[in-house]
Amino acid sequence: MSNLYEKGKTLLFLAGIEAMLIVCIALANLNPHPIQYFIFYNLMYGLIFSFGVPLYVLRKEKESLASVGIKKPGMRQFIVLFLFAVFSVGGQLIPVIAAGRQIPWRRLPMGILPLIMTTFFEEFLFRGFVQSRVEKLFGCFPAIFVSGMMFSLYHIGYPGFRTWEDLLLLFAVGIGFAQSGECRSRE
Repeated sequence: MSNLYEKGKTLLFLAGIEAMLIVCIALANLNPHPIQYFIFYNLMYGLIFSFGVPLYVLRKEKESLASVGIKKPGMRQFIVLFLFAVFSVGGQLIPVIAAGRQIPWRRLPMGILPLIMTTFFEEFLFRGFVQSRVEKLFGCFPAIFVSGMMFSLYHIGYPGFRTWEDLLLLFAVGIGFAQSGECRSRE
């Protein structure tokens, strides 16, 4: 019974985090003026719900950052970061180019810091915190599935990712990123 309670409590907690991420991102994109966007996206979504809350839980449970995969970065981590950056920037630029619109190149440097922050927040939350938590309770493959699903669903807050096709593509990307990590308990 205790294990069932722990599983339910964990899934409910993760669903709450997911809901807060969607709300923060949706609020940031309702009126994307720089200060509101910064508050809801970088502060609320990033620092509080993607990093602060999981960090608080780790501290409360007396776990180290290594338990969520934070370690000295190696070549594999740099490759994943590079690929994420390429796909993120490309994913934003390709539709603009395809539509024949002018690309505001002067704004590209302003997108670099948020891109790096988002990459860190997503990796820390979905592939670190969420995947490790679910893996402890349910095993490797459910952890990969839940991590990929949460990665996909949190994009509902973004105006450009609300179709089933987008969510399925993001789910596949989330599964791919989740599989790039190592399962601690092989099934």
